[in-house]
Amino acid sequence: MKELRGRVALVTGASRGIGAAIATALAAEGCDVALAARSTEALASLSTTLGQQYGVKTLALPTDLSDERQVEEMVQKTMAAFGRIDILVNNAGAGIYGDMAALCSANLRATFDLNFFAPIAAMHAAVPHMAAQGDGVIVNIGSIVGKFPQPLGGGYSASKYALHGASGAARAELKSDNIAVVLVCPGLTDTEFAAHSRVSVPGVEDMQGERHAPLRGVPPQRVARRVVKAIRRREREVYITLFDRLVVLGAQLFPGFFAWGLLLATKIRRRRFAESRRRMTDG
Repeated sequence: MKELRGRVALVTGASRGIGAAIATALAAEGCDVALAARSTEALASLSTTLGQQYGVKTLALPTDLSDERQVEEMVQKTMAAFGRIDILVNNAGAGIYGDMAALCSANLRATFDLNFFAPIAAMHAAVPHMAAQGDGVIVNIGSIVGKFPQPLGGGYSASKYALHGASGAARAELKSDNIAVVLVCPGLTDTEFAAHSRVSVPGVEDMQGERHAPLRGVPPQRVARRVVKAIRRREREVYITLFDRLVVLGAQLFPGFFAWGLLLATKIRRRRFAESRRRMTDG
């Protein structure tokens, strides 16, 4: 799919962060874009901006991606407005913090609903249209922690492990329909993702996410540029930085050393949550 001008892209989680950056990058390439997320105002604003700035057709689709019926309606409305879907970007996702043995099951299920079941539902709805067209690209936004466990973030890691596995299977299954499945594995990205994640840590349940990440990460625009390149090339699996790729490779080649690093990371993260608990108590 080297020529993107005139193509139709549906991007989930498009109201902010990586999703908004991907939608903007695709519009800049001349794609008409359908934008899906829960935030009605943010979607409407971005939709208007992209249409005015790049002269493309846009469609704002307020959608709760954890509701399978709404996901199906999202695809139907995109087809009704544009007549086709060439690119599906499954970006919407959420994090969850806490020990695996103590996570609230309702929170964990909600995380899987958005991170795993929503992309599967979107693929289920969009693939028949792509197959009828004889072409399509599905982009699933995974994570490098879908390649190795994340201490106190195991629920999130597990949801991305599941998405990675499903992406590989779908890639083989859809090859004969000329539909490519691209798995993108970002590392730390400079967005509000951590601050909006669920917390299931005793004593800080009222705190939403980590307010201050130890590192800022790459800008979402860099992720978006790499995604556009991957769509053009119909790549299989994509990492954003060399560091991300090396971390995953290190986890695979040196599991013992990596396990030691995970223990250290666990201690550091527990200390941060303990400090947050003290601040909440003092406040």
